[in-house]
Amino acid sequence: MRRRKTVFGMYTLTRVFDWFSTLFANVPFVGVDLASVSTRVYLQEKGIVVREKTYAVRNQKSSTFIAFGNEAYDMVGKTPPDLTVFAPIDRGRVSDFDGLVYFLRHVLERAFAPYPQFSPNAFNMIISVPIGLTEVEEMALVEVGKKVGGRKVLIVETPLAAGFGLRLPIMENMGNCIVDIGGGTTEISVLSLGGIVVSRVLKIGGIDFNEAIINYLRMRYGILIGNPSAEEIKLSLGSVLENQDFSLDISGRSIETGMPKTVKVKNHLLYEPLYPYFGQIQDAIREIIEETPPELITDITKKGIILSGMSAKFIDLAKYLSRDLGMSVVLSDDPADSVVKGLGWLIEHPLIMEKVVIKFN
Repeated sequence: MRRRKTVFGMYTLTRVFDWFSTLFANVPFVGVDLASVSTRVYLQEKGIVVREKTYAVRNQKSSTFIAFGNEAYDMVGKTPPDLTVFAPIDRGRVSDFDGLVYFLRHVLERAFAPYPQFSPNAFNMIISVPIGLTEVEEMALVEVGKKVGGRKVLIVETPLAAGFGLRLPIMENMGNCIVDIGGGTTEISVLSLGGIVVSRVLKIGGIDFNEAIINYLRMRYGILIGNPSAEEIKLSLGSVLENQDFSLDISGRSIETGMPKTVKVKNHLLYEPLYPYFGQIQDAIREIIEETPPELITDITKKGIILSGMSAKFIDLAKYLSRDLGMSVVLSDDPADSVVKGLGWLIEHPLIMEKVVIKFN
């Protein structure tokens, strides 16, 4: 009888062990480029599976969330007073914890939906964060990752992730300079030996470009437009340097009459409000170059300064910066996805990931 119980106990333990092995064997790693305007998700062995605007909609009466992502962004400027469209990330920092948890949970559910072999409640996560965050701000992002189901949540600084995504030799003994122009910040960094040698963070990005266009059209043409319209205008802009002879028809509301109004604006004129921001980026790059050790300057001069980020996609911004800096500036092939591709590369190279993630005391 005792032997039969022992055999039954061993059988039960074996079944339990097999169940746990099955449960934990298929735990994927997820990379999340959690930016101020757009969020991208990389799923291990599947690639980039989600691109969503980092927006959510809250019902103020019931304190519930009713929409997120691109759906929420499409509601900007169209909601009744009891609905609020907001971005839970403000220039890389958590501005609304509950809203970010809601947003990220739904984004991850959408990422896992086509792959039933993975469970949305069993995954590890690596998140890119801008340089310059305090430890408390970094821990807030880790906590968000755990709230949405991440078992192990790691964070890595955005310039490093971008460097891996651009396939730069940032683990080697040579200098690499990256200018990442995102939605809320511009990060200028010199990378070498798997770390950031010198860096600058400017609180300017695509959000500010949109606001500058909105203010310019209001002051010069007496027309009011919203942020989504400004985003479309920005994406449709052509050359920074060349005075191309074509116009854009821009529709909005007349300040004078309050009625719909359409104006025709020369393409090159829309760059006037953006030049001050380009000047700030130039000045910050000069400061970085001045602080960079001479041994690394030679490497940067040979390879040039690399532009990345979703707000760097003007046709010849690289030429514009290069002309004034007197150095080669090159726009990366896929600037918007460089960070999330870097997170994916780290996921597929865990030994390198272990060396570059931020560790807390």
